Amino acid sequence: MRAIIQSLLGKAGYEILSKDRCSLVPRTSMSQAIHWLREQQISVNTVLDVGASDGRWSRECMDEYPDATYILFEPQPVHSQALDAFVRSSEGRVDVVKKAVGGENGHLSFDVSDPLGGGPATEESKEIMEVELTTIDSAVEQVGSTGPFLLKLDTHGIEKSILDGSVQTLKQCEALIIEAYNYRITDEALLFWELCAYLDQKGLRCVDLVDVLHREYDNSFWQMDLVFIRSSWAGFDHIKYG
Repeated sequence: MRAIIQSLLGKAGYEILSKDRCSLVPRTSMSQAIHWLREQQISVNTVLDVGASDGRWSRECMDEYPDATYILFEPQPVHSQALDAFVRSSEGRVDVVKKAVGGENGHLSFDVSDPLGGGPATEESKEIMEVELTTIDSAVEQVGSTGPFLLKLDTHGIEKSILDGSVQTLKQCEALIIEAYNYRITDEALLFWELCAYLDQKGLRCVDLVDVLHREYDNSFWQMDLVFIRSSWAGFDHIKYG
């Protein structure tokens, strides 16, 4: 009887799942991914939010890591007021670095035309301003933050430079959450599998993906958020499904 019912439901696009399988609900959102990190007891003392915009991601992260301190990196002046208000309401747990982040310290011509985007200016940039440039390692040292770290990058194709400037910080990272791409949107952009290979050399391995996005142009896979943790996590030693 069960086989008959399964067959009929299958033709209609449905399936009967056991109670055990129903508990394995795929994670599709950022909040679910961060919740999983906490469930796995991934320790985080400081969250580094690069590409923070108005602080919305860090506010969400605070639901799971309320005792961590937060450093938000955002050079876009349009978000300055909201970030200042976030700092005032945080009871000393939030610092804001209003600089761009890259592989060296200095200055950078920055495209500020998209409030939720931004990056190094190109010939096509319509609104450009000069901003200060810092590395993650320099900022962490200046603020006096301590690991273990959770590093989040929403940086639109300049991840390689930022990671190259995070040598010491990466050694203390227990988790990374990085917006990764299937298209080389900048000359230096690492495609998602290249990013996995790069971080594997740093002792970090992909364990999750959420927020998959397909592009408007042809509905092909565009980007997703990848979650990395230390390669030494005991779960990687279990190589069976069940």
